[in-house]
Amino acid sequence: MQQIFRETKSRIDFRKGAVLNFPAHIHDDIELVYVKSGSGTAYCDGKKYTLTDRSWFLVFPNQVHHYADFWGGEYLVLIMKPSNFLRYNELFMKGVPDSAVHRFPEGEDDGVSYLLETAYREYVRDGYSDVIAAYLTALIGKLIPFYNIEKTSTLRDNVLKILQYCANHYKEDLTVEMVAQALSISRSCVSHIFNTRISMNFCDYVNSLRLTEAEKILKNKNYSITEVANMSGFPTIRTFNRAFLKRYGVSPSVYRKSLDK
Repeated sequence: MQQIFRETKSRIDFRKGAVLNFPAHIHDDIELVYVKSGSGTAYCDGKKYTLTDRSWFLVFPNQVHHYADFWGGEYLVLIMKPSNFLRYNELFMKGVPDSAVHRFPEGEDDGVSYLLETAYREYVRDGYSDVIAAYLTALIGKLIPFYNIEKTSTLRDNVLKILQYCANHYKEDLTVEMVAQALSISRSCVSHIFNTRISMNFCDYVNSLRLTEAEKILKNKNYSITEVANMSGFPTIRTFNRAFLKRYGVSPSVYRKSLDK
């Protein structure tokens, strides 16, 4: 089963890297991405954003979001509990930014990047501590004013149901009609949610789940490429090759060979 919920079980979770690609997901945490260098595409509640150097991508709890085309560069991802910031807890739970992205001019971020990178270094060295909590509280306090927060009463139950159903059944010959019938939701509602909240058509989303699974299976060389395609839910090897090439820029076989380097 694919994981559509990506909560951290600890107070915070820091990640640093050069590749950030993840299918549409939703969780009860705050997710903050700082693009130190490089570029990529991010989606949040149906809106598409281009992230470049010095961009800050802020996701509030229960917003559908995903990333694509992040290859190279340097990124810091911070996932944290809203309860870490009691002063802002109500804001996080009852509102959403009208734009998930803010980009500071070079050298004019009021020390926000310093706070994040210092907290990361402390986290790597000693794990979570009161010192890190202080840095992150200051970070949120400085960053939040740059976002226009709007109150929302949007119900996300159908989004959660649809994502969870796809996560459980993506290896099957899944269609919009199947999802709609299984969840007692109209076909038009399912299509509308994909178009407006997830920013992907249904087939591309299901294939993204299959590709994430295929990437994992490819590491086991006991399976042939055809077996990997079948095990990850692709109906034909041709469909698998085409989808894989579109996402990763190389064929599955070339990708597998690159793992040895």
